Formats: sequence, C-alpha cells, structure tokens
Amino acid sequence: MFCSGWLVWFTRFALVFLPSEAAKPHIIFHVIDDFGWDDPGFRNQQISTPTLNMFHEKGITLNQYYVQPSCSPSRATFMSGRMPLHTGINDWIPNKAYGLPLGETTLPQLLSTAGYKCHAVGKWHLGFFQTEYTPTFRGFDSFYGYYEGSEDYFKHVTSGGFDLHRESQPRCGPGCTQLAWQDVNQYSTNLFADEALRIIDRHNASEPLFLYQAWQGVHAPRQVPEYYVEPYLHRINDTARRAFAGMVTAVDEGIGNITKALEEKKMLANSVVIVTTDNGGPIVDCAGIGASNRPLRGGKCSLWEGGTRGTSLLFAPRYAQQNFAWQGLMHGADWLPTLVEGAAEQRILPGATKPLDGMNVWKQLIGNLPSPRRELYYGLSDSSVGHHGPALRSGHWKLIVGTGGGSGDHPPWWRNFSKLLNLTDDHRPRLFNLQEDPEERCEVIGQDERVSSMLSTIHAYQASSVPQRQGDPSCPSFAPHKSFEGPWLGPWCDVAEVVV
Repeated sequence: MFCSGWLVWFTRFALVFLPSEAAKPHIIFHVIDDFGWDDPGFRNQQISTPTLNMFHEKGITLNQYYVQPSCSPSRATFMSGRMPLHTGINDWIPNKAYGLPLGETTLPQLLSTAGYKCHAVGKWHLGFFQTEYTPTFRGFDSFYGYYEGSEDYFKHVTSGGFDLHRESQPRCGPGCTQLAWQDVNQYSTNLFADEALRIIDRHNASEPLFLYQAWQGVHAPRQVPEYYVEPYLHRINDTARRAFAGMVTAVDEGIGNITKALEEKKMLANSVVIVTTDNGGPIVDCAGIGASNRPLRGGKCSLWEGGTRGTSLLFAPRYAQQNFAWQGLMHGADWLPTLVEGAAEQRILPGATKPLDGMNVWKQLIGNLPSPRRELYYGLSDSSVGHHGPALRSGHWKLIVGTGGGSGDHPPWWRNFSKLLNLTDDHRPRLFNLQEDPEERCEVIGQDERVSSMLSTIHAYQASSVPQRQGDPSCPSFAPHKSFEGPWLGPWCDVAEVVV
C-alpha cells in the first residue's frame, strides 16, 4: 500500500527549491467515476484514502462544487467548458452514432497551444462511432483506456466486445490503434496507474504535462482484488459497501503512486493536481453498488444535491501553501477556463471556442476568495434523460421544477410504488434554502417573488438549449468488430479497421 508520509515533508520544504520564475505548471486531472460525497476517508473514517486525506489536509477542498448527474454530460463539460444544454450531451452516451460534437474545442486542444503534452488514460465515454470522435483526434497525444462507459475490470469486455485500446500518437486511427489483449485478467485500476507512471517517466520535465486520468473505479460492476477488501473485513459489515471501499482504496493507492512519481521526477512542486467525481454516488438508481452521499439527499441520475454536488480537491503547493475548504460556488464547466487562463496563463482568444459557460475562478480558488459564480443550472427538463428537472441554484437558494429524479433516499421498491400513486409526475416548483437545509428536507414556502424570478432564469437557460443528441441516421446500428482473438469495440461507422 502507498505510504504518504513523504508528502508531509515535501509540502513543508519543497517550495524552497522552486525557481523564481517557474514554468507553466503540470496539470494532473483525476476523475473518479461515481464517487459519492461520503466516500473519501476525510469524510468517512470507515474508508481508507490516505492520499485524498493528504490532499484535504495540505490542499484545497471544494465544498460548493457541482457536476452533472451522470458521466458523459460531466465529461463533456470538463472537456468543452460548456454545459450539456449547449453541447446536446444531456445523458450518458450509449453505443449510438453521436458524441461530443466535433465543433467543440477541447481542454487538451487549448492546452496544446500553450505547449502542453496531453495524455488521456482510462474512461472516454464521449463517443467513438467514428474515429474522429476518439481521444487522439480531440487533442490528446496518446490514449490508453476504453471508449465505453463501463466494463469488466479484469476482462475489459462490455457490450459484447473487448474494449481496451492503446493509441500512441496524435490522430491515431486505423493502422495505429492497437487492442491491449495482453492486459486481460489484469485489474484496470492498476493498469491505468501503471500507464500514468510510464507517461511521467518518459516525459521531459521541462515541458508542461497535462494528464487526464479518468479512472474506471469506482463505477459498477463491483469488482476488486481481494487484498484491497481484506482490511475492511472487521470494519464494514455490509458486503457491498465493503467491496466498494476496497475499490476506493485501490484508486486512492493509484493516485498516491502517481503523485509519488511526480515527486521523484521533481515535477510535483510545479504541479496542479485536481481530483473530481463525475457525478454523485449511485445509491439505488443507475447501478448503485455501495456508494454513499450522506447526509446529502439522492444520488446519481438525480438533481438532488447527492447527485450533483461533487467531491473535489486541488493540491498545488506552488500556489496554495495553506490548506482550506473553499466555499465558493464552482461548476465542472469552470475547469477549462480556470486551468487554461488561470493556471496555464494562456489567453483563450475570441473565436477559439464556442461561447463558454465556464468561468475562470483560479485566483479566487487558490486565494480563498469569494467566487464570481452566483448561480448554476443543473439540467434539462426532459425526464427521458433521467434528470427530472430543471433546477437552478441562485446564491444559497435552489429551485427544482419536477421530481428531482431517481428513488432518492427511498428503497428500490419506491419507484414502482410512486408510479402507481402517480407521484412521479409532480412538476411543481420546490424551493430549498441550501444554507440552512443542505439536505433538502424542508421546502420553503411564502417566497413567490423569488420563485417567479428563478423560473424566469430557468426559462432563459432553456431558450438557449440545443436538443439532446440522437445519432447519425446514416450510420448502421452498433455491432462489435470481429477478429481472431474475439469481438472488440471500435468505430463501427468507419470502413477501415484497426490493427489487432
């Protein structure tokens, strides 16, 4: 297991050795899949996360940070700096002929113009029906990971085919992409950590690095080597929660080993390390496997705080030399301008991107100052994408127009019971004061003017929305490719095939 004691010494003394005019910082962007509010060890001592605990103790914890209710919308938001209502990625992307639109300028494309070497490891889930939608055609210099949203952690199989790809250069399409058959029976969390270590080892430390480390953990299915579960045998009684805790610890160990590799390469002192979830932990709906968002209400696939208020940390010893919990409002769309214009000090030229929804909060974030963001829009009103809204936060007020989504804190049978009683069609506005009631237990009444004003803001957001992406009708239905080794997943609308 990773030992984090070295980090205590490092954060105390390493800044002495930084040059007076340091180069652009390395940016390490960890995405933990389906990581709940109550899942890191610094909030729940049942679970061992020494690396995340160290980031919490030595860095910045974002306490009012929001993401989308499911995976693809958040990832599209991270990559584009634009909210789902403007990209058309309002729900997770199944095996259909669409993805993050090619007209969107991505975070790695912008960082590349600032001299960054950009690498992606792990989960993509932003479309792969055509080669142009895959990672090395969206700004990354390499990619090792899987295209789909979930798969077997050991066999690397999903949707009837093998999905683990190695792409070793920019625009690595047919004739370049390779399938990592040799990695079958190896745990993906460890594979992705090892790949990051190789990238760091080979990287020229004088050039800025952007590493997008999108972990498979801790998404379903519930799979983890037994040695990660053993420490919890006498600590956690619930078997699902126990295995989930082992998955969390495996990811934390991977993050720790990557952080240690940065220190050994003398890169950590000039690194900005981000940890974020992509949505709240699934507790009942959307493949709940043991996550917890307590004391927040609801979970993944809902607009309750448990589905949208995300765990996030920033560790940047060059910039933030004291730990604190930042109370500023921030959305996942803010990472793109915050990292490009703030950390990398690269101006985003007019016309370089479509109009951004994200805001540059870099100075406020590292300086523990009030956020310039005053409101955020949670999602669309189309319940067919599973979010059951819309909802708006303005200051500490939150308005939900609809059910909020999901079974919330109710048991699994609640969904059918509520449908029987027609409780799921309640689309009246419901107002909550998150400052006084962060668990969303008590609706506020007698605020008609506030509700009316917030509804007007919601309608203004909706007026600028684009439809949910539906797919290219000229593309044939999804089907895995065939090879001697077995079926595999890849761009099925392309004529040329990849190296197998």
